[in-house]
Amino acid sequence: MHRFSFHRCLIVISLGLVTHPVNAALQPMAEAPLASDTELHCHFNRDASTDCTTTQHYTILKPNGREMLSRIDFDYAEGDTFEVISAHSTQPGAKPVALDATQIDTRTAPNPDQGFSRDKQTSLAFPNLRVGTQIRFTVREHRAAKPLVSQFHYALTFDPSAFRRDHVKARFTAERPIQWRSELFDGFTVTPSANGKTLEVEQKAPTYLNYINESSSAALQRIPRLEVGSTVDRQAYFGDFAQRYNQILAARLPAQAAAAVAAAGGLAPAEQVAALMQYINDHYRYLGDWRATERGYVPFNLAEIEQHGYGDCKDLAILLTAMLKASGIKAETAWVSRGDVAYALLIPGTNAPNHAIVRAEVDGQVWWLDPTNPVFAPGQTLPDIQDRWVLVNNAQGHVREEQIPLERPETALRLDKQVHFDKQGNGATQATITFSRLPLMQMSVDDRQQGTTATDQNLCAHFGNEISDCQITRQPTAFVVHDGYAVHATLNDQRALEKLANDYVYTDESLNGRWDGFINYRRHNQQADLYLGNPQTYDYSFTLTGAKMEKAIPGCQVRSPWYDLDLDGTRTDDGLRYHYRLSQKTRWLTHAEVASEAFGKMIDEARTCAEQVHQVVKL
Repeated sequence: MHRFSFHRCLIVISLGLVTHPVNAALQPMAEAPLASDTELHCHFNRDASTDCTTTQHYTILKPNGREMLSRIDFDYAEGDTFEVISAHSTQPGAKPVALDATQIDTRTAPNPDQGFSRDKQTSLAFPNLRVGTQIRFTVREHRAAKPLVSQFHYALTFDPSAFRRDHVKARFTAERPIQWRSELFDGFTVTPSANGKTLEVEQKAPTYLNYINESSSAALQRIPRLEVGSTVDRQAYFGDFAQRYNQILAARLPAQAAAAVAAAGGLAPAEQVAALMQYINDHYRYLGDWRATERGYVPFNLAEIEQHGYGDCKDLAILLTAMLKASGIKAETAWVSRGDVAYALLIPGTNAPNHAIVRAEVDGQVWWLDPTNPVFAPGQTLPDIQDRWVLVNNAQGHVREEQIPLERPETALRLDKQVHFDKQGNGATQATITFSRLPLMQMSVDDRQQGTTATDQNLCAHFGNEISDCQITRQPTAFVVHDGYAVHATLNDQRALEKLANDYVYTDESLNGRWDGFINYRRHNQQADLYLGNPQTYDYSFTLTGAKMEKAIPGCQVRSPWYDLDLDGTRTDDGLRYHYRLSQKTRWLTHAEVASEAFGKMIDEARTCAEQVHQVVKL
């Protein structure tokens, strides 16, 4: 199972820094650098091992296609076997030339990030590649069955890519009937045999789908995919794992873990959970150990985990579960697909999850705990496991499906900012920012990974246009964070106002510029979905003094399924006071939503609302 990196800090976004995506589109098929023709045959053996033979044919269409095929790597587990059956290249107008054995190299694969393995890697390096060169190879791989796996499960997915798919043909065979489910698969024909033990898949027409110049937060929540399996029953896939997990949990806690449980024994349940999460963070690091064994979903036992002082997600999850249960808190191990995108569960097989977590019941609420993360906020679920299915293992070894809910858009940032303008348009600024929820967790991670000086500089840089003499005052962050963390800032903004003839202009980019990315998306016909992160609310108050403002703020409201905005304000004798509250209510925006008339109406209303703050200023 994989450990995904913690998302980078959203402080910049929250304080109003805006990025502008460039023109985007679907890349024309004529610009495809490579053409591909794929034939695949996988046979699922009775013992849940798999034999797959793949024949791949590429034609280089553009110069950059040559670099894409410069070296072709195949990684496989130490217990699997891999064989190059044939490989040759053909230059334009020439005969095929077999790939020399010296151009085929097998070695130990590089260790994964934060882990040990003894995987192998075979690489092909075809000589004299240029536009028009064709290469063709056939490889065969035997994948041994993983421990406790008795069923087969295989996923065939088609992400956008720079490969023009001219032809795809896949054939799946098995010793028992094949179950299959698909999504967005209209571009393929799927033909099962009469006895259900063979499934033929073929692409209907050449396809090229590659997005260019999309936003850095763009992704697709749905892609063409087909899953095949020996059953659609989750208990058949995970029941043996559930029993093994419960056997591990039945063992006595190791000495150090037992001492940590005893030390937290007098605390309230929520504080006990925080103390045990802190203990694991202090004494264990994430490190996957797959040397000389392919454990699959099976953790080390509790004594081994304590002896190592490290573990991957399943090791740390089962240790935390055991410690919570020993504390009298109901806890269960669970499997989930972690990441920004959570695909629908087609077949609840062993390739569906990629991560192990803990389901705990604390003070009548369900908490989803991930001990691999470098920060913990009691009762909060990080966005990479929100709003998706999860498979939970109970004390009897029964596996059920639940849904991890989407977080509510609670207040995550509260800003109180006072700016006093001098006669040159500079702004002496004092501000208090109160961090909660995900922005606070991200600040804690930034402090941990890069140090407080870098985080403070990042905060200062986004308080205005030309910042000087910035001083940040705050308490140290910690692994366990609680809502309501205050940061105080004093600084001078030497471009708090923009010069306009004999007057100046004040604009609040945190409010006005927030919609520019969506406007560019619509104007340039971007295609992908947009990932927004945690639903959350920003609450900002501004007091501007030392100037005479052109107009009053009548106030406004915007309501939509995606954002809510409230603005009110008062013009004073020497300035302006105003307050706005912006709630982001969803994690994702689909292309259809952003391109819709209703979304365009929301943008227009929000910009009109923000225009009330745009002021001509006399000093």
